[in-house]
Amino acid sequence: MDTSEAIRFLRADGRRITPERKLLLRIIGENAHLDASEIYQLAKRENSKISLSTVYRTVRLLEELGLVEASELGEDHYHYEVRLEEHYHLICLDCGKVVEIPPVDAVRKLGAERGFEVVGVKLELLGYCAECRKKRARKNKGSSGQTATERSQLPGPIARTIDLRKVPLIEHPERVSRALKRLKVNDLLEVVSSTPRCLDTASKMLKAIPNAELVTMWTDGQSCHAVLRKQSRP
Repeated sequence: MDTSEAIRFLRADGRRITPERKLLLRIIGENAHLDASEIYQLAKRENSKISLSTVYRTVRLLEELGLVEASELGEDHYHYEVRLEEHYHLICLDCGKVVEIPPVDAVRKLGAERGFEVVGVKLELLGYCAECRKKRARKNKGSSGQTATERSQLPGPIARTIDLRKVPLIEHPERVSRALKRLKVNDLLEVVSSTPRCLDTASKMLKAIPNAELVTMWTDGQSCHAVLRKQSRP
């Protein structure tokens, strides 16, 4: 079902076709596998008045109506796509690459063999893509001490570490700001997140936090690490 068909379905079900719903449906249709915070960021570029709560309410409604499908994709929050023909996901745990593959009859047969009428299948296959396998092999040969090396090059000891691996990306700036308030000027704060594929986005986000200087960032393949230095107020 494409975006135009989804809009027709909403009308047939007696739902209002608001500008916000049309915008979010189009964004989801054009950008598969975004999470709610990523959908929100794209929507704000076109409608500065849209709220995160509107995004959450809309994607929940679209999911309940069967127009949008939610998948975790190996993370602890949902990613959304317009519901198409049944398919499965191959998910790279390093770069986050998602590959859609056609359904396999053997999966449904497993249910039938046990007396189940299978009406839908959600299957996520977690692993490493070809490029990331090569990188991991090179890293295991000569760079297994990357994290230790990065820490040894810091301008001082870490005063505090916060773990944001189970926190939605949209909440990271506020969590980091709160942690910095508890530190002294020039103290170092380490931030750990679970999105190593978003180093560029994370860097821009962290640089925009008041009274914070981004010292360094690196990834160990599983997590993203950033070190900030608290600055005095201008």
